[in-house]
Amino acid sequence: MMDRAWKNFVFLCVVVLLAGVSRASAQKSTVEHLRAEWEAERREFSGIAEAMRDHFSYRATPEVRTFGEIVVHVIDDNTGFLDGASGAQPGPENQFSNLKTPPEILKALTEHFDRGAKILAGMTEQQAMASVPYGNRGEVPRWLLIMQAIGHAKEHYGNLVTYTRLNGVVPPSTAAAQQRQQQQRP
Repeated sequence: MMDRAWKNFVFLCVVVLLAGVSRASAQKSTVEHLRAEWEAERREFSGIAEAMRDHFSYRATPEVRTFGEIVVHVIDDNTGFLDGASGAQPGPENQFSNLKTPPEILKALTEHFDRGAKILAGMTEQQAMASVPYGNRGEVPRWLLIMQAIGHAKEHYGNLVTYTRLNGVVPPSTAAAQQRQQQQRP
């Protein structure tokens, strides 16, 4: 089942990437698109985490992760994707499970996005297209690992929006959109 989901994700990434590249190939490279998406996800994910700083222990139901545990999970899993994209050996699983307090988690989140930005800053177009070994998935292109990290963060961002609204907090991206709409009204 996971192989099929992975293949579907890869297919979707290729379609989206090629569609974007074909429309803007003269304007932006694949790596430039990846950098822009990485920074957009940084703003969105970090913004919601900061907005919920006082609610990291919130758990919607007993069976699910707390808000803070979701953030740590994203950092932890995405570190593996970044390790692969950078050519580093993957670290141990759950290497961030010791993070408990909002300041610790927010610091690790900032470092996570900084690391991704640094990897992308040094990545050429040729390196992005180069395949690297990635666990039992075999050889995968570096750009795909970056997209997997972005997609994983976006997937859990959806969870975080729900948690945020259940706590009476408007997600920052929604608040910004609402503010822009009000400014456009005569």
